Amino acid sequence: MKLIPDNINLDFMGARKKAFLFSGIIVLSSLLIVAVMGLNKGIDFKGGSSVIVEFKKGALTETSALETSVATLVNAELKTEGTQVSVQSFDSGVQSMSTAEGLGCSLTEPCPVDRYIIYTEATSLINADQKQVIADELEAAFKAGEKKAKAKFNKEGSDVYQLRLADKQNVKQVYKKIADLLKRDCAKEGDAAVLCYENIQVTSDYERQIDVGNTKNLNLRKNEMGVTDAEKLEIEEFETKQKELKDAKLQVAEDYRFTITIEELKSKLEAHLRADFGKDTVRVESSTSVSPSVGEALLNDGLLAILYAIIGILIYITLRFDFRYAPGAVAALVHDVIITIGLFSLFQVKFSLPIIAALLTIVGYSLNDTIVVLDRVRETFTDFKGADLRVLLNRAINNTLSRTVLTSVTTMLVVVCILLFGGGLIRDFAWALFIGIIVGTYSSIFIASPLVYYMDIYLKRREEAQKKAGNLHQASAAGA
Repeated sequence: MKLIPDNINLDFMGARKKAFLFSGIIVLSSLLIVAVMGLNKGIDFKGGSSVIVEFKKGALTETSALETSVATLVNAELKTEGTQVSVQSFDSGVQSMSTAEGLGCSLTEPCPVDRYIIYTEATSLINADQKQVIADELEAAFKAGEKKAKAKFNKEGSDVYQLRLADKQNVKQVYKKIADLLKRDCAKEGDAAVLCYENIQVTSDYERQIDVGNTKNLNLRKNEMGVTDAEKLEIEEFETKQKELKDAKLQVAEDYRFTITIEELKSKLEAHLRADFGKDTVRVESSTSVSPSVGEALLNDGLLAILYAIIGILIYITLRFDFRYAPGAVAALVHDVIITIGLFSLFQVKFSLPIIAALLTIVGYSLNDTIVVLDRVRETFTDFKGADLRVLLNRAINNTLSRTVLTSVTTMLVVVCILLFGGGLIRDFAWALFIGIIVGTYSSIFIASPLVYYMDIYLKRREEAQKKAGNLHQASAAGA
């Protein structure tokens, strides 16, 4: 299939200076936009929480009402003001259906819902003072004479506590004691309810070791077994037996190190939203929290991944082709990434881990397009030795133009489908690919190829200068 005739002869190299000027303006503008406006970091990178909620179809008419409700809860719980909350539709292009019983749905009769993702800077609804109260109460509850327990909480916001006892105690008894302590004041009201946390999870180090071993054994058994009904039943029985053995071990096991996780954000948010919008209209599907330090590390690792990919590409092209091709290919990749990031900063699209994945995908896509063009350039050099370099580059680009356009168009069709029918974070991923395909196709023709031309001129001039210097050295040596 050919969209472009074989005999086409467009003068791409003749437009190289205009293309460089245009690209220079766009790249500098992108860097300036990022410097001034910054990136709209998602919770993956700046820390915070994301919560996915379901509303009965049509129950929520304005997302601003949801933003106000969540902000009111967070400010009241943390005793702060001005907490930033944003809400995005999490639906895809097709109607979302739910089987949640809390919304009056079921497996047999699923009902249509609207799904939203809520972003907030808060990673917890327990303020620092209350966290210290929890830690103090835990230490007091497990103090034995002069022997003291030690409880620490994560100061970056997540509701995770590390409890270290002075001596080993029965695991199950410790679990019950912690649960009873943290639910102690649930019957009280107002300020008297110092400790009222019903959604908690307690795990000992010993239990985690059992879980690791059980998971390993289960995976080995799954790898050994097939997919027949009898084998599936055997795996289920094996898993059930593992759970029974684990429970039996925990009944008599002792440990002194425990991890306590309080799921306060999800439970309080669901109760608050049901009070504001009706208990039969809203359900919290899931919540995720990321601490600021972890988010910063993820951002640094993501950017380093892009840098390492570009360095690896530079080495590969140098070894696979010739050094004259490498700078142009790498410059085209950097050009694509900077422009994409600049547009994301301009439109303040959430910059998250899926966007890093999209940028790496753009690097791969643009490189593939560039390699095809450069490979044809190399073949043209071999077939038409002595011809003007600009003519050879134009011939190579024109020869691959049909393939370039066809690949870009078909890939773009898939990306457009994701934009139209994809939901949630995948839409931002698709936006990055949409921008990257356009910019990547442009850079392969107007950035990478002209830079090969300038690199070739530079290498020839350097070679001539070296020869001239060598000849002068030999003449001076002969005169001496």
